[in-house]
Amino acid sequence: MKLKWSLAELHKQPAGILTLDEKVDMTESLKKRDTELMDVSLIEIQGTISIEAYSRYFVYLTLNVALTLPSSRSLKPVKLDLTIPFSEVYLAPEAGQAAVENLEDEVVFSLEQDILDLKKPIEDTILAAIPMKVLSEDEKTSNDFPTGNDWEVKLEGETDSSNKKDEADTSENSPFAILKDLDLDFSEDENE
Repeated sequence: MKLKWSLAELHKQPAGILTLDEKVDMTESLKKRDTELMDVSLIEIQGTISIEAYSRYFVYLTLNVALTLPSSRSLKPVKLDLTIPFSEVYLAPEAGQAAVENLEDEVVFSLEQDILDLKKPIEDTILAAIPMKVLSEDEKTSNDFPTGNDWEVKLEGETDSSNKKDEADTSENSPFAILKDLDLDFSEDENE
């Protein structure tokens, strides 16, 4: 699928609208930008590019993609299906200040050349939609965390009695443990 058009080509569209309903492969470029990506499906792109007055190009798309990422907990591959809205406005290089009017609620970009290239903005949108925490369906419902020799992962605030005993032993063996019995009063005496 084509993701790059000259502005002259867009102006030739009937009724000033280009309809997109295609699949595109961006696997290599996305994996190059995010090394944690294990796999990327074909990206389904549906929507329109509308050409309006003052050389404004309204892009309204829906991106459907399946990403395979390592689980945040176990590092096992997890397939993540995403449906991402994509809405941006592009202004032609010669567009004046009038082109920006009434666009306060829109994401607006000024083009440097007479070319509209959506490849990088689509990649940016997909990468920004990846959640910080990726878990498999089983991991979402269980509290099993990875463990190893002399270590284990616990939720914040979780402790057990052996940890409390270890903490007590450590505090008694501390070189500062002797100071706990000292009666130090650093308050200032009012009569002095």
